[in-house]
Amino acid sequence: MILRRIVPQLLLTAALLFAQKQKTVKPGFNMFSLEQDVQLGKESAVQIEREMQIVNEPRLSALINRIGNKLVAANAADERNAQFPFTFKVVNNPSINAFALPGGPMFIQTGLIAAADNEAQIAGVMGHEMAHVILRHGTNQASKANLLQLPAAIAGGLFDRGGIMGTLAQLGIGLGTNSVLMKFSRNAESDADLLGARLLHTAGYNPVELARFFEKLEAESGKGNAVTNFFASHPNPGNRVKSIQEDMKFYPRVNYESTNPTADFNAAKAVARSMPKPSARPQQGTVAAPPSNGGRQPDTQARQGFKVQRTPLYAIALPDDWQSQLAQDQVSLTLAAADGLIKGANGQNDVAHGVLISINKVQSQNLDAETQALLKGLVQGNSGVRQTGNPERLQVNGAAALLTAFEGQSGMRQGEKEIIRVLTVMHPQGLFNAVFVAPDSRWRVAEPEYQEMIRSLRF
Repeated sequence: MILRRIVPQLLLTAALLFAQKQKTVKPGFNMFSLEQDVQLGKESAVQIEREMQIVNEPRLSALINRIGNKLVAANAADERNAQFPFTFKVVNNPSINAFALPGGPMFIQTGLIAAADNEAQIAGVMGHEMAHVILRHGTNQASKANLLQLPAAIAGGLFDRGGIMGTLAQLGIGLGTNSVLMKFSRNAESDADLLGARLLHTAGYNPVELARFFEKLEAESGKGNAVTNFFASHPNPGNRVKSIQEDMKFYPRVNYESTNPTADFNAAKAVARSMPKPSARPQQGTVAAPPSNGGRQPDTQARQGFKVQRTPLYAIALPDDWQSQLAQDQVSLTLAAADGLIKGANGQNDVAHGVLISINKVQSQNLDAETQALLKGLVQGNSGVRQTGNPERLQVNGAAALLTAFEGQSGMRQGEKEIIRVLTVMHPQGLFNAVFVAPDSRWRVAEPEYQEMIRSLRF
């Protein structure tokens, strides 16, 4: 009688397993051709290599190229996947990150190598990034976000007449961290996990190491800013280990390489940890201050209750009790009320009551066009932020300026609206922009302070 009860249960279990299907991951809607993905990647890589310090240390290059070549061979084994000319370079940057451009150029930061426990974890991140390229997530998201502009640009042959990057920049599509080309949705992350895990399996690495490394970073994300950039562009899609283990049920059984660190891995990791701090470079899309050469910095007057913050390219007044932090590029500036800095979701400091200032590179001197490109990136890179009015025209430092209203969710007070104003004005070095933010309950106090700051601005 016991046997009769067990046999139907076994049959049911077998039937359920048989009915399960492995999830299919494939590229989505895209207005770019494969050739344009490759061309965009080549153009973008040139810019990246100007802005970042590429490392040609033999032990690091040997490790990354060996892993990369194994993953490329694994990808070639699947005829359904598009083939791209992948390249792999190491960047001297202590933050834990790696990224791949459309078409195949991949950059692995020294901080990632230093943080990994074994070769399989590095391979996991590289396989994940390769999957983004194979699934064409960057140009897929650019296509969806620019349904109106891209068809006209393609039909007009703009991509054929000049560089793709320059054409995209005119449409407001840049290469920064928050660009649609470099920042992926949770669904895209999930698909990249699955395809990346399959590449690892074919290459002989244990796919679970991919998920374990990401979860290790999640656990460390609140202890400093080393992983901030990684999760800014790699949002966690959920339980990565469970998802990958479920997918592994469909893999042929193989013996994976040992996860014990090898001598080559340990040597490369030691080199990565000992790399000198990279020289200060401007953030992507922003300008750096020129050498002073004894020249005079801009200056301004501060009324009572305010103090002056000077930089090589501009000066501005701010309330006496505020804090200020000038970035290494001597241009980007963070100003915050005494309690205006809060811990963001990834452990980094976010401004909940204060001002963020930068100067961005431009394609033209058209204030309206450059402002629209900037604002488009702001909305795309910050979920929940929406524009609430048309730009207001005003004069700043004797030049035409625009002030645009937005609102979002305050990080300082749960459930409260955040008021945002974005000031844009053409500067000799690019588009000056200042983002003023404050919780709705503080706006009556903050608004006159912001008006005084705008009035005091000098170039």
